[in-house]
Amino acid sequence: MSLALRRSYAQHAYQKTLHLSKTKFPNRSVLANSLELLPLCSDRVYTEQLERFKRELGAVEGEDEKLAAVRERLFVLHDGPPYANGDLHLGHALNKILKDFVNRFQLSQGKTVYYRPGWDCHGLPIEMKALKDLRDADKMDSVKVRELARQHALRSLDKQRDQFKKYGILTDWSDPYVTMDKSFEVNQLKVFQKMFNMGLIKRQNKPVYWGTVTKTALAESELEYNEKHVSTAAYVKFPLTADSRAHLQDKLKLENELQNDQISCLIWTSTPWTLFSNRAICFNENFSYSLLQLDGSYVIVENNLINQLGSDHKGEILKTFEGKLLKGLFYYNPLVSDIVARPLIHGDHVTDNAGTGLVHTAPGHGHDDYFLGIENDLEIYSPVDHEGRYILNELPDNCKELLMEGGTGLGRKVLDSETTTVILDLLSKKQALLKAHKYTHSYPYDWRAKTPVIIRATPQWFADLHDVKDLAIKSLEKVEFYPKRGENRLSSFIKSRNEWCISRQRSWGVPIPVFHNKSNPDKVLINDELLEYIITRISKHGSDLWFSPEDDISDWFPENYRTMAKDFIKGTDTMDVWFDSGSTWNIIREFYQKELGLSTVPQPLANVYLEGSDQHRGWFQSSLLTKVACSMSEIAPYNEVITHGFTLDEKGIKMSKSIGNTISPESIIEGDKKRNLPALGIDGLRYFVAQADFTTDVTVGPTVLKHVAEALKKCRLTMRFLISNLEISKRYSLLNTSELRPVDKYVLASVNKLLEETKELYKVHNFSKALVALQFHMNNELSSFYFDISKDSLYSDSIESLKRRQIQTTLFHIYDAYRAMLAPILPILVQESWNFLPKQWLNGDNEAEAVTRKWPSLTEINPEVVNEFKQVILPLVKEYKSKFATLGNPSITKPSQTKAIINCSKSTGYSNEELCDVLQTAEVDVNIGDMPSSNSITLDNGTSISIEVTKSEMHKCPRCWKHNSPEVDSLCHRCADSIASE
Repeated sequence: MSLALRRSYAQHAYQKTLHLSKTKFPNRSVLANSLELLPLCSDRVYTEQLERFKRELGAVEGEDEKLAAVRERLFVLHDGPPYANGDLHLGHALNKILKDFVNRFQLSQGKTVYYRPGWDCHGLPIEMKALKDLRDADKMDSVKVRELARQHALRSLDKQRDQFKKYGILTDWSDPYVTMDKSFEVNQLKVFQKMFNMGLIKRQNKPVYWGTVTKTALAESELEYNEKHVSTAAYVKFPLTADSRAHLQDKLKLENELQNDQISCLIWTSTPWTLFSNRAICFNENFSYSLLQLDGSYVIVENNLINQLGSDHKGEILKTFEGKLLKGLFYYNPLVSDIVARPLIHGDHVTDNAGTGLVHTAPGHGHDDYFLGIENDLEIYSPVDHEGRYILNELPDNCKELLMEGGTGLGRKVLDSETTTVILDLLSKKQALLKAHKYTHSYPYDWRAKTPVIIRATPQWFADLHDVKDLAIKSLEKVEFYPKRGENRLSSFIKSRNEWCISRQRSWGVPIPVFHNKSNPDKVLINDELLEYIITRISKHGSDLWFSPEDDISDWFPENYRTMAKDFIKGTDTMDVWFDSGSTWNIIREFYQKELGLSTVPQPLANVYLEGSDQHRGWFQSSLLTKVACSMSEIAPYNEVITHGFTLDEKGIKMSKSIGNTISPESIIEGDKKRNLPALGIDGLRYFVAQADFTTDVTVGPTVLKHVAEALKKCRLTMRFLISNLEISKRYSLLNTSELRPVDKYVLASVNKLLEETKELYKVHNFSKALVALQFHMNNELSSFYFDISKDSLYSDSIESLKRRQIQTTLFHIYDAYRAMLAPILPILVQESWNFLPKQWLNGDNEAEAVTRKWPSLTEINPEVVNEFKQVILPLVKEYKSKFATLGNPSITKPSQTKAIINCSKSTGYSNEELCDVLQTAEVDVNIGDMPSSNSITLDNGTSISIEVTKSEMHKCPRCWKHNSPEVDSLCHRCADSIASE
């Protein structure tokens, strides 16, 4: 047999004596396996930890003691309910998974988590979707509409729930809260009742944002602003009455100069369709105005705004005067034939940076206009219907025919360009139009219909926020915001709100329980006794009964009111869906009271609210306002508010179906070959969420996801390495940390530092930075250092050798630490690895599952040993690698082929065997004495060291392959002893 064959045979034979890593834990994640693991690390864990807490709390005696236990041990993250309409998108996954990170970290800190998922089920989008393909949908009665809407919401809820289940969320999906459930609606009505009894709910004929396509009032949170909207703006002349003209001429001493010509107030408006509703012109008495002779007429303009008329309308300034001279003057609206003198009034909202300094005021079509109208007893006039058409019989006689749409008998739509043309032509005929022009500006759109809204006065129900908002803003001083800018954003929105329009003119929603007089529908009947009776009846029969047609509605009245029933009808308005979701804090209150048996509930109710940044205008606000309104105290419903951004493609473009750049959560989990997206599985989707800075918008695409795939693979292989090297042992018992080698202690100290750093990052919800720290440690301290230097001993040392046991003890602690740090983000990987971990290492402490086991701590390691290792060994390793890299000997490819000659001024304190291990060399020679400074480095402890790297003079061991055997093809002493002992 040739020498080469003998060597090959020997190496093959000896390979069976090595303790090579062994595990059935797979290299790759399989989606089917992940789905099987989900209950173990999600549903079951959630249910068990909550039920255990309830049992333990039940054994606590005394209300105060129970309350203290709840405050100490319970963590509540309240779910902002997603809308039950359509498939989930990546934003849904981002939101739910971020919440899960927070919950799972709290679980690892010994907290019991209460997280009940919810769904928002009422509102216009669901109603429109349910009726989308039906003929004569507008003629369908409310009960049928509600039935179809409920069916659609239930289908969407079930579909979304099945999709959410794949994200590995720690919760009980079988028991969500649903805003269309009878119990929820009753609690919501009780919130309405309480606010009504406190005088906070009022009915007013007031301008509101109105969707002409969706045909309902809209809250500010239901608007989105188009920055490129184009309107036709006009400069319009409103002539002063004869008496006012004479009065002004007298004050300006111009009796003869104007030759009794007309003087007009020049206004500028971007909504010419509202001119028919003009009831006043506002000026600012603190400004200066000029009387101009312009294009053959006389007009009044604020002095600083004359230049904005343009070079073709400069005019001649006849007089400049103080704005207070306009007080008490009157004018006519040139569009209408029924001449009524209208007043000029002071308005603080009038500015001198745009327009003419004279503001057309229509109290039925503007918020500032409305308040001025109320203050000055002006008519709240709005001749526009729910479709955005003029109501012809409410218009002046001279306008009706002009504003009719053809021969239909219907009024023109106010936002149509043709309507604007008709109005401008009429102004021109009246010689009241100075000029018109296109004007690009920000304009509110209905976020559902994506169409411009109008402002029109209609009788609506409002929540008065004047007193509530001050308390709400005060309560935010005790709330932590992540990121910090969220506080200013939320506060600014609340500060700008005085009222909240809570009524909607649709069928699918919680009814506003009020009665309208048959002969005068503006006369309503509502009080606490009636509300209490109606709510009791709805709690028995459900809210659909309220919408059922009934000739006799006396059953809705208490006995002492029933004689009045014949004169009234049930109201048809429903509540704003933000009032629905804003009342969801009742879910937590009921949990405390009904499930935990507390009569006094903790305040704030929830530890955390976490939603997208758009919810500063939505749920964060509505939840805060209803909660504060019900208690009239400075207590928010939450301790912390966390907000995340939106998902963008890799070019930073917002995802849109019309553009075709959307990426679904399923595409990330299962992969998409057409888009070059790798299949990342459930943990991959979660890792993608964790690695992003969620406080800004999150980009996603092939490049990002490939990086995620690489990082996820690294995590899996690291866990596999740890488990596979814990499989083979005769004594599955951990050594005390005091029995470990310095290198073991050093790496465990680095792990403990990482544990502490990661814990602090989790506390402030900085998941991306926690992952960066983990990956850095994994690559630098484990893969390229400790794992490398440990393999030789793990595979070649005697199975019961002390060094091997020291390494395995260290590997177990590393695994346990990484299990804890990765569990919030990668629960399936952690659970799967846990299933393959030899449980003997737990020493009987295996009651807790992988994701509920306590967060470990390794603080008992002597810091002096670690510091010395850093000062001596790490610089030595660095110097050795530098010298090895410059050897220039092609026959030397591995450190195990080398000999390190170490010259040092004094002893390193480490044995040759320890130095061989950390340098991974075959041999080490240590010489103590003086050394030339040019070849040395000085360590932190003052020791001077130089290293020479040469080829080992020993021979390759056929078992461990280190060049440390005294004879050719013979075992080294270590391998010979290992085989002999076994």
